[in-house]
Amino acid sequence: MTTESNIIRELRIQVAELEEELRQLREDTVKVDWVLLGNLSKQQSALLVAISKLDLAPYQYLDHITEEYGKYNRYEGEMHQTLRTKVAVWKLRQKLRPYGIEIKTYRGMGYFMNDENKAKLRALMEKKDD
Repeated sequence: MTTESNIIRELRIQVAELEEELRQLREDTVKVDWVLLGNLSKQQSALLVAISKLDLAPYQYLDHITEEYGKYNRYEGEMHQTLRTKVAVWKLRQKLRPYGIEIKTYRGMGYFMNDENKAKLRALMEKKDD
């Protein structure tokens, strides 16, 4: 009986840890209620906030965002998912270029913005709120 109660206790601890991790991920997930100067889609806004919040936004994390906010989800498979995210980030980069904001790639890992670009984005968003 003690073995079962130990297993149950360990499982409850694991469930609590997973629930906390899920809560943190939901907190980090973008609440898309603004659109950058009326120029970005919800998906692009979500990608932008995710990339700007994290030191390095991994491909898998961004794949989840593009899947959730994507318009064209009729194709399945890992290759399509990867291409969908790359195309979405490419389009986002095109829209950010006029503002001097750059998203960089850490090949094989994900996307990131350096502090200078994060500062430009913050300044642009503060300007938008005025």
